[in-house]
Amino acid sequence: MIPKSPFRFLSSLSLLSVQAFAARPPIVPVEGKTSTTLSSTQNTLITTAPVPLASAPISLPFSGYLNGTNTTSSASPTPTSNATLPACKSIQYAFPSGTGGNATRAAAVKEVYQYAWNAYVEYAWGYDELEPLSKQGTNDWYGWGVTVVDGIDTAIIMELTDVVSKMLGWIQSVDFTTTPDGDVEVFDTTIRYLGGLLSAYDLLKSGQVYNDYPADQIEALLSQAKILADKLAYAFLTPSGISAGTVNFSNNTPVEATYTAPSGTTYNSTNTASAGSFLIEWYRLATLTGNTTYRSLVDIGEQYLTHPSPAPVYPGLVGTQFDTTGGGMLNFAGGWHSEVDSFLEYLIKIYHYKADNITQGYADFWLSATNSTVENIALHPYGFEDLTFLSGLDENGVLTYTMDDYACFAGGNFLLGCKVLGIDSLCDLGIAAADGCHQTYNTTVTGLGPLYWGWFDSTNNTFPPHSTVDIDSGYRGQGAANGEFIVNGDEVYASFPESVESWWYAYRITGDPRWAEYAWDMFLALNETARNSVAFATVNNVDMPFGESQSDSLDSFFFAEVLKYQYLTYADPSTIDLGQWVFNTESHPVRVQCTP
Repeated sequence: MIPKSPFRFLSSLSLLSVQAFAARPPIVPVEGKTSTTLSSTQNTLITTAPVPLASAPISLPFSGYLNGTNTTSSASPTPTSNATLPACKSIQYAFPSGTGGNATRAAAVKEVYQYAWNAYVEYAWGYDELEPLSKQGTNDWYGWGVTVVDGIDTAIIMELTDVVSKMLGWIQSVDFTTTPDGDVEVFDTTIRYLGGLLSAYDLLKSGQVYNDYPADQIEALLSQAKILADKLAYAFLTPSGISAGTVNFSNNTPVEATYTAPSGTTYNSTNTASAGSFLIEWYRLATLTGNTTYRSLVDIGEQYLTHPSPAPVYPGLVGTQFDTTGGGMLNFAGGWHSEVDSFLEYLIKIYHYKADNITQGYADFWLSATNSTVENIALHPYGFEDLTFLSGLDENGVLTYTMDDYACFAGGNFLLGCKVLGIDSLCDLGIAAADGCHQTYNTTVTGLGPLYWGWFDSTNNTFPPHSTVDIDSGYRGQGAANGEFIVNGDEVYASFPESVESWWYAYRITGDPRWAEYAWDMFLALNETARNSVAFATVNNVDMPFGESQSDSLDSFFFAEVLKYQYLTYADPSTIDLGQWVFNTESHPVRVQCTP
């Protein structure tokens, strides 16, 4: 049974327009079409004309849901330069000059960055990441120093000049064409390494931050990005052009993963987020180098994802796996959760980056997913009509009444889409989603949120695969008190940035100071629970005093995402203005392209 929508936003006309869009046949590469290909024997890109994508705009006439108030706070750290970039759209709330930031809080976040960075330098310099409990480095990300590359743009924004100088020297020296591991995972390498390099380059060339560093080291950021992308590009040498999840750097070949569909058939496949999270980085590289092949390469695979076959249960909410041979969608496990998340995230962001006929098609598909979200998966838990969670779907397209922290980015994504597209009530959906994720932080012992949670539906039950939950007094107690319950085994907090990301978008877009307070509460909880005598570490149980215990890991995205969103919440709102910059899924901002 299709659940009754908790929102009453959409008219019959908008639904028909989405259905018409979904019914269009997929646009895929066929014989006689030109496309971008690679030579498997040469380390060069071969460029032919890209396959065009186009679609008619879709309008979703939402009506209001929540009304936020716009207020500001006072003391603000000031940006270094008055230089500005041409803004395509006004995205942010118009904070009065000198308001909207908090210099004391911004300084506290910088202290945390410096504290964790000093530990990395002391115990793990040159390694990918620090293991803070054992005080040693680990090379889980190919030995290229992912903490350095992932974290440099945050240090640039914070103007930690000594840190940036050391980082630039390291990056210039790295050989991104080889790794002892041989096989390189394409998704994280793109979002962490390629995104980090391009963001650092854009920031240092923007005139908006301190940039008195050696010119050759700044230029090396772009040249290293190109070198890395030219190796990653071999992952697209699949029959469909959908990227394999892994590429072998020794022999320049894609390494296929497999997936067994609910039908029992096994396919070569890539999960949807991995296959569809290239647009920001590869479009930007195409712009900076003048080589449109980088853009064409990712557009080809993206066509299968945005014209899925078979059609998903709800338009736009594609499953988690695609066949890299034939391009087909392999399950119906849609939603905004892990394995789909950043695919949907990038569709509206790339339209913000550069609006044209191809990116219009991506924005249209994002709108169809948003429409389906409102109608089918944005749900209220039993007894909590003012609380909204985004349910996932299982492999057969059935509601799970569960949500993971990764989906908490969606609130910020809806808010950005609200301003980019001028659909005001998308902001209401974004606020509702961001508030829902805040509930998962606000109701734990530590004040940090868990990885995964569930809730009871409008009949006060869960769906059948979780039927044992219905008679569990612990889950029942949590659900009655909080509107949600933490799934056993998923009480961990591992530097998850998605909730504070959405709160930052909400603050910058609405001006409502409660979002900055939410972020500050999280920061205090982080300092109290994840900090130790060396640096910061994973918290094992957010619902036990002091997190119960810690695990021996400090992910690079603690520097790249958590601390960047925290710092930008308290920096002057003109710092990295959302009208001028668009963030990849690892929180690396690149410059928006527009006509001045």
